[in-house]
Amino acid sequence: MRDRPIRLLVVDDDARVRAAIGRTIMMEADLVLVAAARDATSALAMAAASDPSVALLDVLLPDEASGLNLIRHLARNPGCAVVAMSVRGAVRTSALAAGALAFVEKDDVDALLMQVRNAAVRGHLRHYAGVPPVI
Repeated sequence: MRDRPIRLLVVDDDARVRAAIGRTIMMEADLVLVAAARDATSALAMAAASDPSVALLDVLLPDEASGLNLIRHLARNPGCAVVAMSVRGAVRTSALAAGALAFVEKDDVDALLMQVRNAAVRGHLRHYAGVPPVI
């Protein structure tokens, strides 16, 4: 069991999605939203400043530093587990290959919350064991 809340960074170019996820997170005792970014460039700066335990991010971001590049970058930090999301399930394989621990479609809020929690546990185990988790 985790003794601290899961610190969540949310990255999505749609402000409505960021707001909806933020509202959902506020109702969960074990989750805290530490930052929300609209693009990969902002997300990199926010991740460095907020030290999230899980990054929940849209794979299809509009800026040059794409969601897949962001996954690759964040996945290098053993203290931050990455959960990729998209409305297009076809990007699942690419997101997992880039280093995401899990993928969820945006419209499934229950699965989204479950994957955030699971990724936090797997990321925590990866951090302390020094080995990559099995997906």
